[in-house]
Amino acid sequence: MSLEKYNEKRDFSQTKEPKGITKKTQSKSLKFVIQFHRATTDHYDLRLEYNGVLLSWAVPKGLSTNPNVKRLAVMVEEHPIKYADFEGVIPKGNYGAGVVEIFDSGTYEQTEDFKLGLKNGNLKFFLNGNKLKGLWTLVKTDKNNWLVIKINDKFTKKEEKTSKKPKNPFKNVPVMLATLSNNIPTGKDWLFEIKYDGYRITAYKSDKSVQLFSRNGNDYSKKFSSIVESVSQIAKDIPFVLDGEVVSFNKDGVSDFSLLQQNIKSSNDNFSYVVFDLLALNGKDLRNTPLIERKEYLKNILEGTDNKIIYSTHVIGNGKKCFNLAKKLNLEGIVAKKINSTYVGNRNEDWLKIKCYKRQEFIIIGFTTTEKNKILSAILVGFYKDNALIFAGKVGTGFSENMKKELVSKFKKIETNTCPLAEKIDIKANWLKPKLIAEIKYAEFTKDGLLRQPSFVGLREDKKPSNVVLEEKGGS
Repeated sequence: MSLEKYNEKRDFSQTKEPKGITKKTQSKSLKFVIQFHRATTDHYDLRLEYNGVLLSWAVPKGLSTNPNVKRLAVMVEEHPIKYADFEGVIPKGNYGAGVVEIFDSGTYEQTEDFKLGLKNGNLKFFLNGNKLKGLWTLVKTDKNNWLVIKINDKFTKKEEKTSKKPKNPFKNVPVMLATLSNNIPTGKDWLFEIKYDGYRITAYKSDKSVQLFSRNGNDYSKKFSSIVESVSQIAKDIPFVLDGEVVSFNKDGVSDFSLLQQNIKSSNDNFSYVVFDLLALNGKDLRNTPLIERKEYLKNILEGTDNKIIYSTHVIGNGKKCFNLAKKLNLEGIVAKKINSTYVGNRNEDWLKIKCYKRQEFIIIGFTTTEKNKILSAILVGFYKDNALIFAGKVGTGFSENMKKELVSKFKKIETNTCPLAEKIDIKANWLKPKLIAEIKYAEFTKDGLLRQPSFVGLREDKKPSNVVLEEKGGS
């Protein structure tokens, strides 16, 4: 048994938690403890002495005394035996920050071979505590998720009503958005992730059904049906809400927005779901839980999933190194997040995005043609400022011939005789209602406020035109 993970997660100069030292001799009477952890999200921790350490499970709702009630128990890192006596405050900014209280403690008996039980995912034990007595079983459902169930005996309490199956605490949620920044934050209060180039998707699993929603509320469950199937296999019957990005990786292993769009059109099943946040688990709202704890829960429930589901790994500190590596690998950029940030459904500076090159969404407001390019020569784009549509320039590169035909087909449905801009411009164009959003890569803005060296990347269907404002000045 190893306490390496336990020690890695803790700074013992700041927390009074005991250092991870494995006990060399086996106790005659095996200890157990159930600690109530008053963190941002309150929960119970069940710990059983075994081979010189405490096997540990986070049990959000605690152990039930009713055999008909199954409770989720997420296996976490092993703890030192001395942790059975720990009570106190884990300081803010540390892993597991909050108040730890002993709910119950005592000895326990292994009613079956624990070594074999750990291998087979089935542990039976008898608790002899001050509050809890009797037989329980822990049944493994997947990599780190178990169910803890009371076994019927003379200590069974029938007065507890059978709990209904837990449900997600919300059916829709505004997503957390990152603010564009040119500065990379420093210090251990920040973690850094890759910025992926795809569709922001929130996954809701309830019972055995899964729904995928874009940030503007569109249902993408049918388009990404293979992702639905993969998400449905996570954590068996436990409900949860995930936040992440559906992407397509190119031959270099880089997420490619244009390739994603091609795969959507051709129904090519080359999709991956990169998950970076967990908003709810087993009926519990986790949005007020510090990010670093949400990611720990997320990592646990995603272990053992198929290769379509990818956990978004992170590093703490070293933001500049991450950014330089992202540029070297030709990635879109990185995202910096405060490790203790809560999940609020808006844009703030707890999450920052630092791009390797300039790129954002603009609204297509018209298009032009020439003798040489009779189908499509360039599109005209704009953005909203104070509810007024502002001209941002022409975009004449980045289109394949097939894309030109596809765009013009879409344009025919939204043609208008009126220029949609707040201030008219002296350009002869075919005007369009502001319905379509284009992703544009560009070098900079000129002094006249127009895009310099813009190139078309693709259409975006996962966002609303009304939300398209200029990022460089603190927008969308």
